[in-house]
Amino acid sequence: MLSILNSHAETLPVENYDEVALNTFWNELYSNGGWSLYCGFRFDPASTLTEGRLFVIEQIYPVSWMLKHVNCNSRRQCRLDKKSRFTRMEADMHNLYPVWQETNISRRDTLFGMIDGENWRYDKCDFERYLGVTEPRPLARGNIARSIFYMHNEYGVPVDKEMLVLLKKWNREDPPSKQEILRNTIIEELQGNRNKYIDNPALAEQISSKWIANE
Repeated sequence: MLSILNSHAETLPVENYDEVALNTFWNELYSNGGWSLYCGFRFDPASTLTEGRLFVIEQIYPVSWMLKHVNCNSRRQCRLDKKSRFTRMEADMHNLYPVWQETNISRRDTLFGMIDGENWRYDKCDFERYLGVTEPRPLARGNIARSIFYMHNEYGVPVDKEMLVLLKKWNREDPPSKQEILRNTIIEELQGNRNKYIDNPALAEQISSKWIANE
């Protein structure tokens, strides 16, 4: 379970991904441990290794898509450009979730979608990937949708048209849980802003965008 931080503590926006990954994410956002997004595997507080499983940070809106949006060839190039919004975008905790490393490697930068059948890639984990598409378990779908909605609204990043339609459906079918709402509040404490699509999921119906994949 996530924990609420002391509301009187001084909190400042964290803008560096390395700092977030090494300190803030595991030690503050998930100070009591939690469950991985794709599989629901439990991990211990302030630890990336539990029961032999390694847990890592997943960028729901992948870095490769971010780099394409800001016209950078690499993370290093973008980080050197002080005018680029990439540094803030990369470190935004509303887009970061804990996942089992195997699913992170498998997902890579694939689109989210639905896959025919039930061919789970791993035991005890409803995670499917086929021909560049990843289908997450039902309990993860709303979280994923609202994370991508947030990134689109906050940074103007594009979203694939067909995927957007599906994400809106997932948002309706899997509304915010108490855990997701609590996480939103903790991120506000740490980062200084909220994901409005968690506070009001109906706002997602107003989103319209496009993704030009081959440009």
